[in-house]
Amino acid sequence: MKHLIVVLAALIVVFAPAVVSAQTADDAIQLTRSAIQTERQAVVAANLGLNESESAVFWPLYRDYRNAVDQAADARVDILRRLFSNYVTLTDDEAMSLLNDHLAFEKEMIKIRTSHAKKMSKVLPGRTVARFFQIENKMDAIIDYEMAAEIPLVK
Repeated sequence: MKHLIVVLAALIVVFAPAVVSAQTADDAIQLTRSAIQTERQAVVAANLGLNESESAVFWPLYRDYRNAVDQAADARVDILRRLFSNYVTLTDDEAMSLLNDHLAFEKEMIKIRTSHAKKMSKVLPGRTVARFFQIENKMDAIIDYEMAAEIPLVK
């Protein structure tokens, strides 16, 4: 699985310099998300093995799923920005706020995955749906692993 572009794009989003203007940072995030989406879609297409009729059903559902994930990811970007801006000087309350927001993000991701798995399973074979979520999980795990190496622990 080609993952270098996905990992690099995710790291660009997370580690954009704080001195960059908000508009420039937002533009970089949008550009990065576009690059990630293009790469993710290529990986999914190469590994899912859809026939023509399955493709016609799957891709609109995929776009809906990714749109929901991207909207939820805004919270993760915000959490990481807040962490990087003051991880050395966080108060207990700020640290707990970051943790609570992270847990809320994780809950939202589970809701999104569950909802979209149900939608997909109504119109696609169960094995196809399971394989899709395995592919997504693997790509997410690669990104999370790479990011974990760079995200500092709260002091």
